[in-house]
Amino acid sequence: MRLARLRIGRYSTIILFGLVIAFPMLYLLSGSLMSFRDIAQYPPRLFPTTPIWDNFIQAWAYLTPRTILNTFIFVFGVLFLQLAICLPAGFALSKIRFRGSSVVFALFLVPILMPTNLILIPTFVVTLQLGLVGTFLGLILPIAGQASVGVLLFRQFFSTLPDGLIEAARIDGANWFQTFFRIALPLARPIVAAYSVVTFLTAWNLYIWPLLVAPGEQTRVLTLALAPLATTQFSNISPSVGFAAAVIAMVPVLIVFVVFQKWFTRGIAGTGLE
Repeated sequence: MRLARLRIGRYSTIILFGLVIAFPMLYLLSGSLMSFRDIAQYPPRLFPTTPIWDNFIQAWAYLTPRTILNTFIFVFGVLFLQLAICLPAGFALSKIRFRGSSVVFALFLVPILMPTNLILIPTFVVTLQLGLVGTFLGLILPIAGQASVGVLLFRQFFSTLPDGLIEAARIDGANWFQTFFRIALPLARPIVAAYSVVTFLTAWNLYIWPLLVAPGEQTRVLTLALAPLATTQFSNISPSVGFAAAVIAMVPVLIVFVVFQKWFTRGIAGTGLE
């Protein structure tokens, strides 16, 4: 009996905290189906009087397919370039012995210790001087280059791989590229998935850099489109349409997390060997 009570209390606490954490998202979904009258009502309503699905049609028309496509180009460009930089660099720093490796490792620590706002203006100036402002290259490359955390993360993971595994591949005649792609990289799937989810989410939510470098219609991303909807002072669009637009922007992130949840959990747990 006592065990049953403890179990009931534990699950009740979990459900309570889960509802508290999920409440903003649930209200966002509910608000996306409300009318302006429902949202403006006091005390606030939790559910729409009559679901208005036309809010999503208006939100889609406001966001435009081009903005959504631009966001995917930006996010996947950052993700693929960061993985292309971080994975080989992390493997080299952990398994390849070369002169000055400790100095290179220390240099990767410097950007982590520097405030983001401190490097924002120099990065913009360099992008401007290269003529990349208003282009996808200017939008993607500076963010993809901020790969210090990823390099150190993958270095730490590859350091946990047994040295004998790498030495066996080298003795069998594999060069460093073959060792990396055939031995180390397949074992890194959980940490790659975890890093990919975090990078996807971070790039998807970036606002300041796209605002500085790519505010035009041809390169505008979702965060720039959603920002004016945060207040009716700068937008004549109903808040319910703004809620629906936020739901549309949230769906890809949820899909990515659900699809990679298994690998994400394993990567966070630090497991890599099966």
